[in-house]
Amino acid sequence: LKLFVSFHCLVTPYPCVILLSYQYIRMELCENGDVEEYIRNRPDKMIDPMDCRNLLFQMAFALHVAGDRFGLKHYDVKLLNFLLQSAKDPSITDNEHPHVVLRYGVGSHIFRLRMHPSTAHIAKLADYGTSVMRSDTDGQPVSLGQYTTLENTPPDFLILGNTAEQGYGHDCFGLGLCMLHLFTGHAPYEEILDEVVCPPNLKGRLQKIWMQKSHDVIYSVMLDNDEDGTEVGDQTLFDTLYRFLVLFGIPKDQFGAKKNGKVWHAINSTLLPPKRSRSKQCPDMDVFIKDTKKFSLAAGTDRRIAEARRRLQKINGAMGLLLSLVSFDPKTRATPLDVINSTFMADLIEDETSYYGEGDIVKSYTAYSTRGD
Repeated sequence: LKLFVSFHCLVTPYPCVILLSYQYIRMELCENGDVEEYIRNRPDKMIDPMDCRNLLFQMAFALHVAGDRFGLKHYDVKLLNFLLQSAKDPSITDNEHPHVVLRYGVGSHIFRLRMHPSTAHIAKLADYGTSVMRSDTDGQPVSLGQYTTLENTPPDFLILGNTAEQGYGHDCFGLGLCMLHLFTGHAPYEEILDEVVCPPNLKGRLQKIWMQKSHDVIYSVMLDNDEDGTEVGDQTLFDTLYRFLVLFGIPKDQFGAKKNGKVWHAINSTLLPPKRSRSKQCPDMDVFIKDTKKFSLAAGTDRRIAEARRRLQKINGAMGLLLSLVSFDPKTRATPLDVINSTFMADLIEDETSYYGEGDIVKSYTAYSTRGD
């Protein structure tokens, strides 16, 4: 981890200090806190869509560098784990400070992020406590160590159970939830969908499946102790999977259904209309329809969801990129490099018409550039 000091997009860890029975972890100070806190403190708890794009670009770049240089899978990507450091010159007063331009060389392109001094931040990936840097774990079955923030557990983990694989897909899905959070503002998705809970029939079927040997890693994650030390089952993962179905819809392409179709069958049989017209409709379907009418990203009426949809649809490629990142199938998710080279980021590419103001402070990061200039 000492090598991280060479990369501006990664929070630098320093040697730990052990005093008596305590171990203190020291890391680089980022004076502007984390991105979630930054959004909460903004007027209306929202940030401008162009600032959303600048931050998402930096997050994707950080994950690309971490994976490419160190083989790092973070396994807990969320706005709380991206810290903000000022990109301004501390010797210049705020009133006199010029714009700041961050230039990123990736392949044959230079991406140019020109920022007003009030929003001139460098986003840094932080908190490596759940990270894995071993390439021999790629493609191996998931373990308890990959279940971190339960509300952000990728749906493939909950659908495939023990056959879900370790790899970069977890981080890509987390980046998608970060993008959603940037555009909804206010709070993480699970707080916006706080009233949405898994309906009883689906929950009952999931519980039976997750207790089976094929999915027992999920059951192990759910086990917890209450205040009296009695073993109880945490209910978070039931709501997590259901909320993703409400937000993003039930996928038509249900990957892995032939070999691992138990959870898919539970979803289809409780939330979708029965295939036979004479079959009885599950009462969970009415709940699902009500929840999707309010909270689905495609058409939900909740004001935060509706505003996020409007903001995403206003920028070319934004909605498509988000849906690619949160794909239920990890093999079809956009990668950090896909994010960087997406249509959504195309307006950041520097060309002969790119504007630079007099006195702009320019910082260039071109280690990944293949251009000769």
